[in-house]
Amino acid sequence: MNFNFSHVTFISMSVLSLSVLSGCSNMGNEFNAATQNASATAVNRADPYDSYYGNVKIQDQHKQATHNSNSNRIVTKAVFKTTAPKRYVVKKGDTLWGISHKFLNNPSYWPEIWDVNQKINNPHLIFPGDVLYIYEGGKRKIRQANGTIVEKLVPQLRIERKGGGEPISTLSPFLVWPRVLDKNTINKAPYIVTAREANLLIEKDQTVYIKNLADRQPGGRYAIFHTGKMLTDPETGKEFGNEVVYKGFLEVEQPAYNAEVATAVVSESLREIRPGDRLLYIEDETHNLKAPISTPNKKIRATVISLFDAEIISGQTQVIVINKGSRDGIKAGHTLGIFSPGKTVKDPHNKTEQKYFWDPVTATEVQLPPGRAATAIVYKVLDGLSYALINDSTHAVKKGYKVGNP
Repeated sequence: MNFNFSHVTFISMSVLSLSVLSGCSNMGNEFNAATQNASATAVNRADPYDSYYGNVKIQDQHKQATHNSNSNRIVTKAVFKTTAPKRYVVKKGDTLWGISHKFLNNPSYWPEIWDVNQKINNPHLIFPGDVLYIYEGGKRKIRQANGTIVEKLVPQLRIERKGGGEPISTLSPFLVWPRVLDKNTINKAPYIVTAREANLLIEKDQTVYIKNLADRQPGGRYAIFHTGKMLTDPETGKEFGNEVVYKGFLEVEQPAYNAEVATAVVSESLREIRPGDRLLYIEDETHNLKAPISTPNKKIRATVISLFDAEIISGQTQVIVINKGSRDGIKAGHTLGIFSPGKTVKDPHNKTEQKYFWDPVTATEVQLPPGRAATAIVYKVLDGLSYALINDSTHAVKKGYKVGNP
């Protein structure tokens, strides 16, 4: 009997290899599961108060699942304030957000109470003098959590067109249009060389001389700016670019043509204008004002990375910058909650353990949950960051505060 030792050895080694590989595979699965569990635990440990930053409202979650006939849809009724006026005449200087505060406990429900069957279907297009009034709307079928369908009368807001002039806006009375530019764009921008009256500061109605201006026709209007702080994502370390801070506006009187220097006049001064300040052609972004007020239909977690035109704190009607943008599902008109970190306090009962008898006994520290500081509405969205106006604040807002669902 011929015995092929090498053949048996090969089979034995193959079986052994398969066993080892199988064990490694199981070990890998166990390792992956352990890693995932550890990651989940790490996330929970890192931010145990995540739920305090707001969540998607139930009805918003189900808007994305209406194709599923088995899903129960719970509609949250927009609640009018008990002090809400039955009739309100829009005044000059009113804002959409301010008016919604007069009617609703939660202004983010504004789109839900607006009667879309009326001729004026955009609440942004209301004018001073127009009359708003609450009336009982038609019946709405509402599916309860247990699957029962009930009908409820839902109050709605109608408008009588009696006004005129310029339409009111949610944001326009406090509007600023910050921009974020890379260094190359800033370095290529036109700039003020000096003024005819060569003072240290340049004032309104002064004639100034501009270099690198490409305009060939007089009458061009430019914004005057200086380079602000670099905006950096605290989560990734990515630099977005330098924020632009506006100082005023000027009108071109005499273009450069083939010369090196153009002549312009300062038409508006918002803050100190100096030689070296640069110019940007003004972008018309008023279309952003027509974005409807809405609540995000997904979970939002972001951080306040900058306080526009402020250094330490911001408050109502001031602008903040957050580190999430269009790629994260942020849209103009989104209402967001701003949350301050919880304080650290001393535990009245638990004490630290003494390693040695001479060690002092001190109270252990307890981290309190975060609290809502303000509400903000997004009005300008870039790829990786957004600008929002603080429209309802109970506490000052600082850089580093968390942003979540309203």
